[in-house]
Amino acid sequence: MLFDQAIDVPDMLLSGAVTAALVGEKQRYNLRIKAADVAAFKKMSGLKLPGKINNASLSKDVNCLKLGPDEWMVVAAPSKGKILDAAFAKISKTMTCSVTDVSHRNVAFDVSGERAASLLNVGCPLDLSLAAFPIGKVTRTVFESVQVMILRTGEQSFHVETWRSFAPYLRDFFERVVTTR
Repeated sequence: MLFDQAIDVPDMLLSGAVTAALVGEKQRYNLRIKAADVAAFKKMSGLKLPGKINNASLSKDVNCLKLGPDEWMVVAAPSKGKILDAAFAKISKTMTCSVTDVSHRNVAFDVSGERAASLLNVGCPLDLSLAAFPIGKVTRTVFESVQVMILRTGEQSFHVETWRSFAPYLRDFFERVVTTR
């Protein structure tokens, strides 16, 4: 089921060196899978679940992010929702796992441009340089005291997930920083 963003956030904030854009609706699932079942889950679901914590497998329609020893987040295009729902329902009949649809909870911003890492480092204590935080790296962290998940999607681009209730705050922060740079 798709949810209306219901947030007063402009589609895009622009400056010469950085862009912060609200991402359209996505299907989001939090997965918890026992280590012994990961291979079978991957085979049955067709998902490319990464094996290393804080890494992601990126594709056009489905991104799989490994957040912990037994935890993944799947962020997919809305068109993949019914397919994933059916696969997860079938899998849950044959193995013990937890699949929670968190589509309504999260929203995301794509932050890109030559100053994207600098913009995020204004509010995030991590080293987001390409050498320390390469493409496909993901982590949960804080941004200006807000819990976020940052995924590097390109040399100069990041996907920033947060809870829906924090989005207006992040949007205001991005607007202040983007329009002053």
